[in-house]
Amino acid sequence: MAKLLLLFIVLGGSLIACRQDPETAQPTATNQPETISEATPEPAENAAEETPIATATTGPTATPTPLPVPPKDLVVCVSGEPAGIFLYGDQSPAAMAVRQAIYEPPYSTLNYDYQPVALDKIPTPADGDAVLGTVEVSEGTVVYNANEEIGPLTRDMAVINADGEHVVFTGEPIRMNQLSVDFTFQPLVWSDGTPVTAEDSVFSFQVIGDRNTQLLDKRVRLTESYKATGERSVRWVGIPGYMEPEYVTHVWTPLPSHQLADYTAVELATLDETARQPLSYGAFVVESWEEGESIRLVPNPNYYRAAEGLPYLTSLTYKFLSDNNSTLPDGFEECNIITDDVLSFDAVGAVDEAEAAGTLVEHVATAGVVEQIIFGVDPAATYESTHEAWFQDARVRQAFTQCTDRQAIVDELTFGRATVMDTFVPNNHALHPDDVAQWDYDPAAANALLDEVGYLDTDGDGIRNNISATVPFSITVGTNAGSDLRAQIIDMVAEDLAECGIQANPRPLEAGTWFGSGPGGKVFGRQFDLAQFVWLSRIQPDCGLYLTQNIPGPIIDGFNGWQGVNVSGWSNEAYDAACNTALAVLPGMPGFVEAHQEAMRIFAQELPAMPLFTRMRLAATTPDVLNFQLDATQTPALWNAFELDLELEGS
Repeated sequence: MAKLLLLFIVLGGSLIACRQDPETAQPTATNQPETISEATPEPAENAAEETPIATATTGPTATPTPLPVPPKDLVVCVSGEPAGIFLYGDQSPAAMAVRQAIYEPPYSTLNYDYQPVALDKIPTPADGDAVLGTVEVSEGTVVYNANEEIGPLTRDMAVINADGEHVVFTGEPIRMNQLSVDFTFQPLVWSDGTPVTAEDSVFSFQVIGDRNTQLLDKRVRLTESYKATGERSVRWVGIPGYMEPEYVTHVWTPLPSHQLADYTAVELATLDETARQPLSYGAFVVESWEEGESIRLVPNPNYYRAAEGLPYLTSLTYKFLSDNNSTLPDGFEECNIITDDVLSFDAVGAVDEAEAAGTLVEHVATAGVVEQIIFGVDPAATYESTHEAWFQDARVRQAFTQCTDRQAIVDELTFGRATVMDTFVPNNHALHPDDVAQWDYDPAAANALLDEVGYLDTDGDGIRNNISATVPFSITVGTNAGSDLRAQIIDMVAEDLAECGIQANPRPLEAGTWFGSGPGGKVFGRQFDLAQFVWLSRIQPDCGLYLTQNIPGPIIDGFNGWQGVNVSGWSNEAYDAACNTALAVLPGMPGFVEAHQEAMRIFAQELPAMPLFTRMRLAATTPDVLNFQLDATQTPALWNAFELDLELEGS
């Protein structure tokens, strides 16, 4: 899975809403005429006749007519026009942004944690709605094997049994873990007034599982069953052997089965009822679509949270702009929100200027894409036969990290917005321990470590040599060609390493050569000195990236084939023990946090890779926008369309 995520990357943030309803002015009391009682005086002789003075009286005050509430029309600028908004159709950022307002997401992932949105709650082991049980399996049963492959159980296949042991299937039935999760939806209602049911979610699962549905969903293959257990409840059961800490994701957004059940998967892709005017259970419905210009949504009259005053907006319009702009694009003045798919991070300077002028507010978040440099700790035998294995000693990897001015890289390439990482998860991750080893920029300390190892400059040419003083410390720093960011990274790293007597040669390679499968591919064939690329940072820490069992290599040499992702070749028993313990339990179960944090401590000390930084996302809003949240792990940015708001003047 991790490898697929990597390849995907290669090919390619709450204020309480201020309610604006004016109070109706009501008089505190009705003013009544004042009654004055006086004795009538005797007229004085020759006195002038007095003219009676009428006492003013105040009648009842009329109740003022309430002023009309100004409309709250919010314009979101997205990158391009969707081909359609069918749930399993166009997956562009623009299409997903629109869908978030129509199909309220089951959950959010703010701050690397799960929160319910359209779900009633997040299932947990403690509540009994996420259960890790066991099941007996025999030959032919579809399982998730030890190599993270899905398929029928066959003789000689390596699997992980219910005790967490790696065993080879001999033909006798064995017991394996099996995960089941119960989900319950909120009392959702379709925009035509029909209640959303559990069967709507099951129908959605069936649609995505249809071979004629263009969008592939690996979750389907990992599912043994997905069935309704109540009016609003479904149960997901995974295939034996599949253990997933992010089990919350195994729930499918409902589709209106009462409307769509008679259509084929092919027909569903292009129907107006799915692609242009779908029924909604979210806060908004599609009102109009102006080709080439915009899509306008208005509140769903049957939104289940309408009694709470949601949504706040009168309308939500998606205006189409170009994508990945390095400055503010033409037409941005019409936008209340400019999404992060419109702005590349290079536009941060222009947004800063607009913020200083008071026209925009900058929103920055990490992007969940981790840049790092992998050490070739144990290269493939064919590579090691012609290259020195420089990085087997942890002190060398520590020295390289201390010799690299990672803060300067962050300052230069992310305008100082990113944070230097010290393990394989971002520093703001909820599970990141406070006591991990940190290797700050310190060339003097780095040089001392290299001296200690025995890599010395024996001939005074400024380049260190191996311990036998026969091979200069000259290495390549590889990455995939075509990325200016990565080219700058490896150039800066090479320049820094020269201070420590290391001759580092930047070497961008064509992506197919760089990321090709082993044994020929440079990364997955373990044929490199230093490799610069990215991993996606998942909601739960992915310690499996550095497990011994995930080292790619030939089966004949004791490896699991060339499908592994631990391309460093690093192997550490203590790390393996901690990581395997973490992967054997679910979030919330005893040992989950402790095991993950121990794995991170070992990684930070041993450094099979040099963590650099997490890429950044940039969005912008006008100052009057409320409740917009740009988050590292929540994509797209408009997940909470139901609570987006505009602050009206005087509110």
